[in-house]
Amino acid sequence: MAIRGLKVVDTDAHYLEPIEQLADYADDVWKSRIKGVSPTRLLPMTLGDRMMEGRIRREDMDYNYHIGSNKEGEVKAAMNRLQIDASIFVPNHLISMGHTPVRDLVVALCNGYIDFMIDKVLDPDEGIYTMVIVPWQDPEEGAKIIERAARHPGVVGVCFMCSGAYPPLGDVRYDPVYDAAQRHDLPMVFHSAPGLTLVEGASPADGFQRLIESHSLGFAVSNMIQLTSLLMQGIPERFPKLKFVFQESGLFWVPMMMYRLDEYYLKRRSEAPLLKGLPSEYILNRIYFGSQPIEMPKQTQHLKAVFDMANGYDQFMYASDYPHFDYDDPSIAYRMPFLDKEAKAKFLAGNAMKVFNLRKGGIKKWENISSVPSDNSQMEPLK
Repeated sequence: MAIRGLKVVDTDAHYLEPIEQLADYADDVWKSRIKGVSPTRLLPMTLGDRMMEGRIRREDMDYNYHIGSNKEGEVKAAMNRLQIDASIFVPNHLISMGHTPVRDLVVALCNGYIDFMIDKVLDPDEGIYTMVIVPWQDPEEGAKIIERAARHPGVVGVCFMCSGAYPPLGDVRYDPVYDAAQRHDLPMVFHSAPGLTLVEGASPADGFQRLIESHSLGFAVSNMIQLTSLLMQGIPERFPKLKFVFQESGLFWVPMMMYRLDEYYLKRRSEAPLLKGLPSEYILNRIYFGSQPIEMPKQTQHLKAVFDMANGYDQFMYASDYPHFDYDDPSIAYRMPFLDKEAKAKFLAGNAMKVFNLRKGGIKKWENISSVPSDNSQMEPLK
């Protein structure tokens, strides 16, 4: 693989997990209740039609979102199509698990997901990885899942699907998860979600009438809430070896949060007594950001300013969000002319290699495969 000779690590791809197959790995109490039931009966789903009744066309993608049904070679074929060498997969249906209060159901699905992925999908030599998905509804059970799965070479992170988390994820309630992740040298990933339903209290984006509203704001607000809680409650100081990653909120929000949190920390630092420096200093040194969806202004110097302010050359990592309707393929790095070849290499793979232990157990085959760029490696973004 590789694009124009540069390796690509996708830090946020979605595996469309078949709920009926996860049931095979759930405990007996939930197995029969999950199996054969539409996921929409278990977890709230989306607000609106993501494909606008077919008007959004992606010729390379299954509009029914069946990719991930465990057909042999399907995952690798998708990675090859996008010219991605390694992908860190997260589930698709479980994004919305923050919108259900049924704690033991969420625990069963998280256990089923990691066991299914280990048994059927993960292949580190081929660049196919995932993370432990932990239920914020039950941190103690989440820590147990980490303990079970953390040593597998295909498991390279711990992920909160953080939309709806109450209290926010800086609370001491979640310490068992952070402690387990730190002991196993796994980064903590915060994956946002929009307001997925019209149910009052479901998210900070309640009451919107259209997906364009909730999708534009919900993802960003979700991560703003968690980043604020994480920093002001001193999680980076209480767990000094942990790395933190925020996914699926784009990039422009990062410098805004740096300066806004600094402003109020300087006015009220006694209310964040664990911090030993400005919030922005923790962001610049300990916190990383998946790029999708990259906001692409007409004037690229505005995006360059975001990279400059937030040290994006070291802290931003390529993420596709494939196969969602708004995914970014890796050629987007070549639409940022302010990135030289070294900076592109760090954005596409180098920063991810620094954050995620993709070489757990040794260097993998995908990294050793050299690739001479083919004619179609000068590709335009996929339509």
